Amino acid sequence: MNSIQLNLSQKIWSSKLLCAEFEQFLQQNNVPTQQRFKVITCILEALSNVLEHTDSRLEQIVVILHCDQELIIIDLLDNSPYTPIDNQVDCPSPFSLSGRGLWIIQNWMDQMRFQSSVAGTHLRLSLLR
Repeated sequence: MNSIQLNLSQKIWSSKLLCAEFEQFLQQNNVPTQQRFKVITCILEALSNVLEHTDSRLEQIVVILHCDQELIIIDLLDNSPYTPIDNQVDCPSPFSLSGRGLWIIQNWMDQMRFQSSVAGTHLRLSLLR
């Protein structure tokens, strides 16, 4: 299984290099265009949710992307306190100003696991290839 780990600080997650780094890794692993779009969009949505919905001072967010012939796994780890989320989120109203990110993640990924970790919170997303 091939992996890439990015330790993100505010300087890095506000740059455009993040998408390019993930895109390049996924291309090198022969991930089709549609799946690359889903994976990168879900990573960005998850990062956005962490940055928007946590009150703690984030020191660093770690994103690890694993890829093999059968599966793509995304691990997102941060130092925010764990707050449980619903297992299934309903599609938000077209007039809603929020709630799309989690709905997109749950509907585009084959599996989503959100749990407490020693350092804070761990989100694991999986997509079959």
